[in-house]
Amino acid sequence: MLRTSRTLAARLRRVLLGTAGAVATVACSLSGASPLAAAGPTLSAAGLVALAGAGVILTGCDDDTQPEYWVKKLDDPAKRPAAIKRLTQFYEDGLTKANKDPEAPEMKALLAKIVAPMAAQYVKGDLDDKTRTELLKALANTRDPAAKEAILKATVDFAAGKANAEEMTQAAIYIKQLKVKEAAGPLLDAFLKIKVSDKTLGPPYLAVKQAMLVIPDQAWKPKLIELLNRPIPNVDGKAPDPKLMADAKNEVYWQNVAAELLGELKAAEAVKPLFKIVMLPEKKTVAGSAVVALIKIGKPAVPPLLDIIAGKDNEMAELAKKAGENSKYAHIQTAALVLGSIGRADARDPLIAALNNADNDAVRAVIGREMSKLPTSPEAVKALESTFEKVAVDALIPPGDPARIVIAEAAEKFMDSSIVPWALQQVGKLKTAKGSKEDIDNIQAALLQTAMKVMKKDQVDDVKKAVDAEGGDLEKQAFAKAADLVNACADNVGCYLGKIEDPAVQEKKGEFIGIKAAYMLGMLGNDATKAEIMKRFPKVQSLGIKAALLGTIDHLSPNGDAKIADELQGILDAAATRSNEAGPLDGVIKQIASRLRARAS
Repeated sequence: MLRTSRTLAARLRRVLLGTAGAVATVACSLSGASPLAAAGPTLSAAGLVALAGAGVILTGCDDDTQPEYWVKKLDDPAKRPAAIKRLTQFYEDGLTKANKDPEAPEMKALLAKIVAPMAAQYVKGDLDDKTRTELLKALANTRDPAAKEAILKATVDFAAGKANAEEMTQAAIYIKQLKVKEAAGPLLDAFLKIKVSDKTLGPPYLAVKQAMLVIPDQAWKPKLIELLNRPIPNVDGKAPDPKLMADAKNEVYWQNVAAELLGELKAAEAVKPLFKIVMLPEKKTVAGSAVVALIKIGKPAVPPLLDIIAGKDNEMAELAKKAGENSKYAHIQTAALVLGSIGRADARDPLIAALNNADNDAVRAVIGREMSKLPTSPEAVKALESTFEKVAVDALIPPGDPARIVIAEAAEKFMDSSIVPWALQQVGKLKTAKGSKEDIDNIQAALLQTAMKVMKKDQVDDVKKAVDAEGGDLEKQAFAKAADLVNACADNVGCYLGKIEDPAVQEKKGEFIGIKAAYMLGMLGNDATKAEIMKRFPKVQSLGIKAALLGTIDHLSPNGDAKIADELQGILDAAATRSNEAGPLDGVIKQIASRLRARAS
């Protein structure tokens, strides 16, 4: 090192002592060293000035502290891995210095120098697996548009079996962040190659799904519908066949994602295939996604579902008959369930007619339950009340719930205090009804709970008499809490808003107070109340109160509410960043958010 520096210095002196005015060119002898460092201690700054005056030009002095040096090394197979690491470090260091702001001028300048040549290396393809993966990851992390061609190549290559799971994951994250619509075709191909049964695959299945949901493409619809129509293998739980188990897992993944995407695409042509999934027991692992998809499709899904309710769809009726005697009404019950989940007012009158014409207790109970999810009307309330007495005390609905209790609990969803006299009247009638004491006691308890939830201050005394006469200890304790709250707050919305976030009601012991407050907000509130509930929602810890408040928001939004739907989706998105596991109310939040959008469309 020292000899090299002295040799250079001597050569520089010979130039200085040579013919005046002559121009000399001196090449740095140390690869990557700066001119001053190469000259060593024998060449001062004054010497450099003299060099300039003597017309000396220094060439070939690359600086390894600059990104340009490492960009050049990308073309050298031996230096390429080190160059990728160094350029990645430049990006990470620069981002740190820019306070994590990729839009900072210095970051934009850096990315302009490094991303395009790095992407070109990936597209060229002459890379070993390790280097290729590290390069793609580095490119994806930049989120720079200049990396797009490399991202598209990774997606195409994964579908062709030429790129690995990590590359696909990084590519999908990039596609999601930048909403790369050109990736739609390759992304569908990649999705179809993913097998969640492959334990070596890693996380692409989730990243690819998220990317597809961000850039749903109408051209996907035929293939997605085809996926829905495929069977899901029936696996013997006692002695599962490994291959059948793997095939079932993969089908469940593909069909769940297909259902979600068809909902995002609002694909009216997918209504029947989605409906079949909800109805068929063998597709139960996809049914939840199918229901949400139908909710998102919204208005176009309503007419074919009403045809099923009215008995006009022979295909669905025949499909239900094939499933067996116990399933012959499955198409009507399923159509009611989906219509209730969509929650549009234009389904209310046909459901009332179907309820009045139903000749089966289970069908009556299911239609009544689902009708209570629609925007309410006096006619709907009366239809539900009259249905209650038509249903036998011991009648059950799938999967074994007492039909009268289902109807009693549905009545409270109307959030209408006019239900109280009816509920108390039914409590009295049950004293002489035929049936087991246990069944009658349970039905009475459900009716009393409904009355407590929707009673106003002027109804407290009537409810107390019924609770004292027919209620048990639990009903009496709940009534005392509800009565104290109503007497304290009366019709004061602000008072009830304060109660839902009160720390004292978040525990089980005081939870019914918060639940009662939520029902009162539903009966007394308006659009402004919904906004106030959403402000307080993060402070509510009780799942029971949260569930009741979601019902309140639903009730106060007969015409939908896209803004509240976005806020609810924001809650889900925030939760997803904290954990990969769904929360206990995530399904309810997702359904209500979708319903609010369906009503608004």
